[in-house]
Amino acid sequence: MITLKLARGDNYESVPLRLPATPGEVDEVFAALDAASRYAGEVQIIGVDSGVPSLAKHLKGAGLTDPDAFDKLNRLAEQIDGMDERQRDIFSGALDAESGGSLDDVLRVSDSLEAYTFVPNVRSDEELGRYVVVAGQLHGDRRFPEEAWPYLDFAKIGAEYFAGHGGAYTVSGYVMRREDGQQQVQESKPIFELYLLHGQIRYRLDLPAEELQLDMTKRSLGIEDFAQAAIYQTKCEMEPLAGLLPMDCVSVESANELARTIREMPDGDLLKYLAVLSVEPPADFPGALRLALELDDYERITEGSYEYGQSVLRRIGADEELISVIDGYMNFEQFGEDSMKEDGVRQTEFGLVRRLSSPFDGQTPLQQVF
Repeated sequence: MITLKLARGDNYESVPLRLPATPGEVDEVFAALDAASRYAGEVQIIGVDSGVPSLAKHLKGAGLTDPDAFDKLNRLAEQIDGMDERQRDIFSGALDAESGGSLDDVLRVSDSLEAYTFVPNVRSDEELGRYVVVAGQLHGDRRFPEEAWPYLDFAKIGAEYFAGHGGAYTVSGYVMRREDGQQQVQESKPIFELYLLHGQIRYRLDLPAEELQLDMTKRSLGIEDFAQAAIYQTKCEMEPLAGLLPMDCVSVESANELARTIREMPDGDLLKYLAVLSVEPPADFPGALRLALELDDYERITEGSYEYGQSVLRRIGADEELISVIDGYMNFEQFGEDSMKEDGVRQTEFGLVRRLSSPFDGQTPLQQVF
């Protein structure tokens, strides 16, 4: 739902209008504006309350002389109601990236969210640079070899990427328009290299690998099952993952499954996986695979303590009306900080992270009070 604050002319005594609205409700608001204003003038939007952070600045000041304006606003409200949180984040960033100046521009962006890429928790040139390097390791980009990591200027890398691709930083992440062929996975660089031995035959297997490649490897080694071969060396070709993964108890099957899982992770989940590995170092390779497969049990925190406090209230049953009522009477920031401690939120090199099923420190989650 969108709530507009409308005012006439230079009079800033506003009247709220919730969207979608019927023609009768719009007429009532205009009558209230006429009664409240001593000034003639165009009715304008002077405030917007919605679930899309940047929408307000793109609608504020917009006039409503277009006879189809409220039909368009109703359509926009219905679209936003149908968006999930990720889509609203994309919409917010796409609006800033496109710098639209009219209601038609806003609707055009809302109709084409699939044309944009969203990278959660990347809100600065430095964070974007780090993401570009990590994603490059995943996708086979050899410009940033692992030995160069300690010397890289992530802010400069991010700034150059931003200059070349545009987009916008939002409170939740980075949004940019997709390009033809953008972010296609390049298979040229493996995630893992396994060195296998059977008798006198040695073989290097790059992972992830398709079934055909696995069968060819078995035939080359003269085996029917990978358990018949010894793994005498393992390498992880992606930093900083290599420094976090234990390579004990590795099997071809488990390494291939983890490599596939990592390769198929959506934007941002690789950083979440790295954060989880930092907080809960697995004892062996099967443990690392289990964490990757259970990644939905974890959340990277993409907000500050103030917003986190409000999100905790929503989580335990408070609705937007209640949060709006207590706004100004409650210290959301302090509540958010205390809730982060109670939820076991941990700070890592890759951002804040928490476990959903139970806090990392074993404390009891917040009880439902609403």
